[in-house]
This record gives sequence, C-alpha cells and structure tokens, in this order.
Amino acid sequence: MFTILDLINHYLGYFTTNSRTKGRIYTVVSAIGIWYLLYLAYRFFENGRWLRGSLIAAVFILLLYFVVLNIIYYFTNRSVKWDVSPHIEKILGGPHIEEETKQATIIPMNGLYERQNIMTGVVEINNEQQHNIDQLAHVLSELGFIKNNFGHLSEEAQRQIIAQHGVVFASHPGTLLPYFDMVTTNTGTKIIGGVNQLQAYDIGNLIVVGMTPTEQALSHYRLALSSVVLIGGVGRVATRRSLDSIEQPYHLSVEVAYEKKN
Repeated sequence: MFTILDLINHYLGYFTTNSRTKGRIYTVVSAIGIWYLLYLAYRFFENGRWLRGSLIAAVFILLLYFVVLNIIYYFTNRSVKWDVSPHIEKILGGPHIEEETKQATIIPMNGLYERQNIMTGVVEINNEQQHNIDQLAHVLSELGFIKNNFGHLSEEAQRQIIAQHGVVFASHPGTLLPYFDMVTTNTGTKIIGGVNQLQAYDIGNLIVVGMTPTEQALSHYRLALSSVVLIGGVGRVATRRSLDSIEQPYHLSVEVAYEKKN
C-alpha cells in the first residue's frame, strides 16, 4: 500500500495538483489498501498466531479510524468531536496548509458591508491608467505598504495558490489602496485611487459589476466600492522541481457593494 502511495505521489509531482485533490486520491487508495491488513490478521488467527494477529488487527483499526477522518475531511464539510488530528498537529507543530493560505487577510478601509451584498467588478485599464497604477505601486512600495514576503506562506502553500491561480505574487494577498472611490461620468464609471484623496488618480474603468454592465447595474442599484486591491509585480510560478520568479504588470482586483434602489 505504501509503495502505491509513493508511486502516486511521484507521478502527481509532474502535475499542478492542489493538496485537497491529492488528499482525496490518497484517502481512496488507503481505504482500499487497509483491508489487506484485516486479511493478514485473519490468516494469523486462523493459524493460531493470536499475538501477531491481534497486533495487525489493532493497526487496522487505527488506520481505519484515520481513513474515516480523511473521508469526512476531504469529501464533506463536516467535522467530528472525536478528531484527534488537531492534537497531533499541535504536537508536530505548524498549521495545516489550508490555514497557512488564510493567514494574510485584507482589512477593509472603506466601510463594512455584508458579504452577500458584494460582487466582483471587472476593470478595464488603458495605457494612461496603467502608468498611474505603476506610479502608485512605486509610491506604496516606498512607503512600505507593499509587503513582498509572499504572505509568509511556505513553499507548499505557495504551490497550492499557484495551482488555483497560475501565479502567486510576493505581495500576496495584495495591497489594499489607502484611498479609492468611483466617479460616474458621461463616458463611464471611473475608479480613482491613491495614497490619499488629494493624491488620487484615474486608475481604471469599472465596466461590469457581477455579470451586469455597470451602466445597467447603476439604473437598478446603488453601488459603492468595498475594496480596491493592487495585485501584481514580482511573483512565482511552479515548475516540476522549483518555483521560478516572474514579474507581471500591476492590476486591480475590485469588489463592489450594492443596494437595491427604492
């Protein structure tokens, strides 16, 4: 069984597979393999070797317990009271990979909104706006707002993010702009942002909110920017054996709060 798991781990290394998918594969293989131990225990009992048979049966029960825990963890959203994994994790040290990826959070600076009343915005950026974004990124970096430490993520946690998004940036999870706002004009809805209101520049055009064109959304809803996050710059992509450094232009990740008009 362990040989099969080792082979699976070896071949999955050639692909960009996140840890949850790997965990499901290992759980299925383990759930099948442990029954061979029960067969061995039965054979020892049948031959009168009660001590060896009992030891193997005890190992089978222990492994069956962990297989059941893995099935609950990887295939459902439930948790159980009799899970000893957190205690074992505490003894071994270090948080779980999924927890590591959540260590870095973005604190809202433009008001608090209910999560169900927020949609993702699509931003279009022209050359002039891209220049403004690059300048803003330079200023924020000089002021120490952009932290290029990959969110203190381990290499495995970085690979997990790369598996989902294709790249992990040094500024993960991004840099929330100190000041941002949206302005509706005859030519569209512009996003302005900067280190403060007096030093704010045109950095993009909000063209879609959720799946609705912004102009149409504005006719039915009151809209407000809940977050404008600067993403890009130095990052890493995964290869078979290592993480290679890259650099990409900065861009914006925008979330929009909405409220239906009376």
